[in-house]
Amino acid sequence: MQNTTNIPTLNNQSLAGYVSAISTKYADAEFYKEKMRDSGHGEGPTLLLTICKDDEILEEESFFYANQSKLDEDLKNLVFYLNFA
Repeated sequence: MQNTTNIPTLNNQSLAGYVSAISTKYADAEFYKEKMRDSGHGEGPTLLLTICKDDEILEEESFFYANQSKLDEDLKNLVFYLNFA
């Protein structure tokens, strides 16, 4: 986690709550993030977070966005909350 006084707020409140919980629960895990396209079912663009440890997936969670630019902002700002592999 980067140490800074100006940590940006995440746009997706579900993501913000999840990140807060996993950052302490899985402090020594590896985190991966991926932007997924709309599957055509109308849910919109998605951010996928994967938590791994010892070459094993511990959790995967998807977060849906109505606005692509908000997803892009959250992808950029997640580095302030989690250490990504």
